[in-house]
Amino acid sequence: PFWLKLVGRVAPAAHRPSSAELLDPASAAMGFVDLLGESLQSAAGSFGTSEALAGKKAVALYFSAHWCPPCRGFTPKLAEWYSKDLKGKGLEVVFVSSDRSDEDFSGYFKEMPWLALPYADREKREALSKKFGVHGIPSLVILDEAAKTITKEGRKAISEDSTGEELPWKPQKVSELLSGAKIVSREGREMGISEVMKEKAALAFYFSAHWC
Repeated sequence: PFWLKLVGRVAPAAHRPSSAELLDPASAAMGFVDLLGESLQSAAGSFGTSEALAGKKAVALYFSAHWCPPCRGFTPKLAEWYSKDLKGKGLEVVFVSSDRSDEDFSGYFKEMPWLALPYADREKREALSKKFGVHGIPSLVILDEAAKTITKEGRKAISEDSTGEELPWKPQKVSELLSGAKIVSREGREMGISEVMKEKAALAFYFSAHWC
């Protein structure tokens, strides 16, 4: 058989603007109106959704509740990361509450420096949980400028990059990851991915080791 191996570090691909980045901020933010409704809540009062989220590089939907111990542990960390770095780099957070009463929601929201879906809109919360497959909290879903899903593993992404160096945490395509890679044949000849894939229908990655 013809075997190849990938060697060296894979350089990140050059950034290509998304369709959302090509839109003006106001137009892109209209996707959030469809998703979240006309208005969002802040400590200072109610704001129009499109106005509040226009121009943001990413929006994190934060599914959480005060009765949830892991949520109470994660919220202060997220608030610190948001205030120190993430907000300034273009992230907005929208709290989607699973609290059991408006009073519980209000008390918990006082600990948060971001926006929230109005508690009264329970139907919208249920729809968002169903849309994004949220079955446990705390959960963070990261969306792009046009309200399209980047990742449902936002808690992991932000915890591993709390200063937002990789914000908005878009996963790279395999073709992008391999664009600058060196691939070596059994004979030791180095090739680029385009040469390797010539007249090939698929590429299989075999993760293995001699000690295994």
